[in-house]
Amino acid sequence: MRKFAICAGSALLIAGFQISSAAAASDPEPPGPAAEAYAKGRELLARRTADDIRDAVDAFERATEADATFAPAHAGLAEARALLYDYPGARDAARRALELDERLASAHAVLGFVKMHDERDWAGAETELRRSLELDPQKATPRLWYAILLEATGRADEAVGEARRAVELEPKDARVRAGLGYRLFWARRYDEAVTELTAALKLDPTVDTAQYFIGRARVQQGRFKEARAAFAHTRELSPRDGNLISAEAYLNALSGKRTQAEKAITQLERLTTQGMRYSSQIAGIYAALGNKDAALRWLERAEAQREGALVWLKVDPRFDSLRGEPRFAEILRNMGLAGNTAL
Repeated sequence: MRKFAICAGSALLIAGFQISSAAAASDPEPPGPAAEAYAKGRELLARRTADDIRDAVDAFERATEADATFAPAHAGLAEARALLYDYPGARDAARRALELDERLASAHAVLGFVKMHDERDWAGAETELRRSLELDPQKATPRLWYAILLEATGRADEAVGEARRAVELEPKDARVRAGLGYRLFWARRYDEAVTELTAALKLDPTVDTAQYFIGRARVQQGRFKEARAAFAHTRELSPRDGNLISAEAYLNALSGKRTQAEKAITQLERLTTQGMRYSSQIAGIYAALGNKDAALRWLERAEAQREGALVWLKVDPRFDSLRGEPRFAEILRNMGLAGNTAL
């Protein structure tokens, strides 16, 4: 059974945050155990489940221990640690990779990831991501990383443009196609988003995140029956993911099923006590229920925890009812997003 990846409560990878494992094919490899451990790490990382990512960390660490000068292994370790919320570890590994090879595009991309999600250094993140694209302009996925920064800072049209260029580079990659769908969702172009996400599913029916975002798009359009069907398909692939729980609860709140929505909040609150990062998801449900104080309280908690999913706060339609609240404006200021152009 496939699972959503876990970065930032899995919402970040749901939206296309991953470095293409295809990069491994062009990385120089030294002979011996370092190359073998590195190849294993790339294989594990491509699967994108929590357990596989943890195992990838171990594999990349073995590679760096076998050859401390092998820069791609440090870059792989940086990526894996970033996906496990270990931002300090990711930052250190990426910097070590760049000390060994300043032109390693994937390491620059990870630094951009960390600057965006942990440091809230939007200018620094853009510099690193653009540097990654300059060094390796033919890779599709780094363009999706850059597109996320663009949409998060209110540049929706630019974000969609980058995602379209990514599809041109890798037209047969289902997750790249889905990445365009996610960008269209955040741009609130819901029918276009569903078209691209459906195309991704034709390429690979197991892309659970595409089903998830089809459901979210239909929720925003008020097409609740279609949304429930999409979430049901998502559940077949990822039955226990907290993001799906919250999406269905948000739908229940909007459609008048308050009791079911409140039960889901209790479930998600329990998961947060176990180290899961679902504070922003809980906030979204409270916003749909009309409880602005609770929604803002959970958003403040998410901001204090540097929850990765909060990157989309400026453009997330779940929080439109809060945009006139001073506390909401303060969260945006704390994140360095208040001065960016809104949708």
